[in-house]
Amino acid sequence: MMRVRGRDMFEQCQKLMVALSARADNHGVVKAARRVAALGGRFMKGPGVTETLAGIGRMARFHEEETSRWVTIDDFLDGKTGPFDACDIRHWMRMAELAGVPYVPGREILRLSQDEMSAASGTIPMPEMATTRRAMDNVRSAAGQIAERHASGRSGSTDDEALNALEMLIPSDADMDDVERKLYEAMDEVPEGWMVRTARVGSSNLKALAGSGHAGHSVPEITLDQNTEIGPGWIRIGNRRRIAPNDLRTVTAAAEGPVGDTSFIARPWVKAARYFVHDDPNRRDTPLRGPGVWPAEWRAFIEDGVVVGVSSYYSWIGEATAENAQAALQVREEAQKIADKAVELSMWPRFMDLEFVRLSQAPAVRDNVDLQAALELFGREKVACTLDFIETEEGLMLLEGGPPNTPFGGGHPCGFAGCGGSPRFGNRTDVNGVAFRNMSHVIVADPATWTDGEREGCILTWDEARQLADEPAPSV
Repeated sequence: MMRVRGRDMFEQCQKLMVALSARADNHGVVKAARRVAALGGRFMKGPGVTETLAGIGRMARFHEEETSRWVTIDDFLDGKTGPFDACDIRHWMRMAELAGVPYVPGREILRLSQDEMSAASGTIPMPEMATTRRAMDNVRSAAGQIAERHASGRSGSTDDEALNALEMLIPSDADMDDVERKLYEAMDEVPEGWMVRTARVGSSNLKALAGSGHAGHSVPEITLDQNTEIGPGWIRIGNRRRIAPNDLRTVTAAAEGPVGDTSFIARPWVKAARYFVHDDPNRRDTPLRGPGVWPAEWRAFIEDGVVVGVSSYYSWIGEATAENAQAALQVREEAQKIADKAVELSMWPRFMDLEFVRLSQAPAVRDNVDLQAALELFGREKVACTLDFIETEEGLMLLEGGPPNTPFGGGHPCGFAGCGGSPRFGNRTDVNGVAFRNMSHVIVADPATWTDGEREGCILTWDEARQLADEPAPSV
């Protein structure tokens, strides 16, 4: 009876986390719309609107020019190597295969063109505000003035860049009925018990369930009513499933990713070899307080082709034990194989946030960060990234890869949050050694608590981790 009641409570929490995720997505969309409105109200006034649009156009052009040179997965499979999207799981799965490292498999089930993805992701509902109307009036006025200058042969490079930005506002002309058909058909051959994600990121509801410890041992399928069921990356309507491409994480990742298609990947829901039940510190002071269940997952940090650190992924549940130290050292070994293969192949993970910093004409030191030194550490032809692993019943497997932890964003530091680094890099997070759990004063969800402190029992050097791993097992 207690087991059924506990399971019912777990499922209720799953539903609540999915609902909260959707609400957060909606809130994020509204905030984005308000930012657009505020931007229009503050900056798009008079002659400045064309210059503002030109700046947006220049950034968009740089993004397109940079990412169009990256090696696609089709290029990679054909033997071409070079820079690639650090967030693309397909490249990391292939790299693991070449390095002889086991990985959670996945198969591509759909590619949507930019127009199709734009149509599938929907539109941002602009709030009915005076600033919004004024912003749109200013944009329309600027567009008319640019058109007049083009017609009279008086346009210049600023006008061309502004037009590039205006083209981004043109609605997609993709056939939505055809897009919907593709979304349904892509799921028809996907086995039950699988999840779906884009090549770059998992869905918002998956992130919400995993972070709160409610993803469970099997694929979470949340029944909302008799005709609707939500799974990670998909939705079932009646007796048929379709890909759900319009959650905020998916749309944002598509917008920030390389030019070209958005790919959707289906993967089996892999059962972890170890799970940990623990009170969720992120929900401790909320009505949702209580325990969660997290799988044994790890993150490796690679800089200049070398694994410099390994952390428990869900770092609030970690513990410095011999078994965990052994697992962390194995993660280091497997991640280094992938890093070595990337160096051997000249496969350079690229992260657009870093590339935008390189593009900027910023001072040599900004926010106490030595930009030149930081950008050299994460050079354009260096292997710097994060690699995530899961302990499965078949052994350690690569889950995915992503950008490195940098002073400009990128991979989350997990258990290293708050660890002070080199002053040259603005005391960025020091991701060296093994982080089994966060320091006791650190709350992962609150960066204001990310200050250095007592690391004993939480963060060990490599030598200390090796000594811990070699400790004899306790007698039974």
